[in-house]
Amino acid sequence: MCVGLTVGAGRIEHIRVGSTRPDVARSLLQGHTRVEIGAALPLLFSICGRSQAAAGELACAVAAGEATTAEALARCRAEVSSEIVREYAWRILLDWPHRIGEQPDEAAVAAARASDPSRSRSAVSDPGANAIAMAAFGVGADEWLATRSLDQLDRWIDAGRTAAARFIGRMRDEELALDDRAGPAAPEVAFLDCGDRAGEMAELWAACEADPDFVRRPTRRGEPAETGALARQRSDPLVAGLDSRVLARFVARLRELALLLTGRVSAAAGAQAAPSGGGISWVENARGLLVHHVRLEHDRAAVYRIVAPTEWNFHPQGVLASTLTLAPAGDLEALKRRVLRTVHSLDACVSCRVEFDHA
Repeated sequence: MCVGLTVGAGRIEHIRVGSTRPDVARSLLQGHTRVEIGAALPLLFSICGRSQAAAGELACAVAAGEATTAEALARCRAEVSSEIVREYAWRILLDWPHRIGEQPDEAAVAAARASDPSRSRSAVSDPGANAIAMAAFGVGADEWLATRSLDQLDRWIDAGRTAAARFIGRMRDEELALDDRAGPAAPEVAFLDCGDRAGEMAELWAACEADPDFVRRPTRRGEPAETGALARQRSDPLVAGLDSRVLARFVARLRELALLLTGRVSAAAGAQAAPSGGGISWVENARGLLVHHVRLEHDRAAVYRIVAPTEWNFHPQGVLASTLTLAPAGDLEALKRRVLRTVHSLDACVSCRVEFDHA
């Protein structure tokens, strides 16, 4: 993925978000049988492979006229929850230290390895959950969830017992140092809130049917939307108290990890018949809402579409553009760091480079 910035008069005038992600569903899944699709999905997606497989299984079953059983839903939710724990653990325990110039310590590396969902269909074993919590928070997950005010968060940051605390401290300080007060700001993008799942999925199906390019530039009722941990955890008292969406996304990921480790939440997943035939499924994975649309003919996928979280969050007029358009752009190196910090907060599943376009 490439993010291009046009700078003029000391501000960002335009954001260009370019993606080279191929339409895997159309090119590699359409025309194949359910069995072939089920085998291919976890291999095609090295990141979030379990949630892709779960979404494919649910959508294909409904498209074939089969009822979605409680057992299948429970299994898919458990598998996706386990995958989210692993994704968060690897980001928080291994990637975040590197972003602040540190090396992960041995305990963090061991805890990240313990989060591997191939060991179990449950999120993680109790000892593994405790190891992840101690490496990330310095205390048990339940104790860290008792941190509910910004003052408590600041004290946790300032104690600096874990690399995650030091990382959040760095993000807090960098966001506080921004001076965006002078001049107008772009309006913030709404959160993708699928309270009415049946109605929302019917709308998405209709949008996909009407616009072949929808999977690359998805919108909700014509407008871009943000999905992911912040959209799910935005009512959490600690997350809600943060002014910076960039910082709030990182903290929301920590909150959700703690909730998953304690078993207080699990991944959302479901499926239903599409109005024009076929099946549609949804899974809330580590990066946000993942949707699969399938229409079968003679047990083969005549239509297969995937609307991935990255396409929501990196829509050309989406949250990245709303965060950065009209922002001050005096120091270009500092600006590049800001762009990458925002990209990392959205947790893109592809690498990103930043380019400066000529005005």
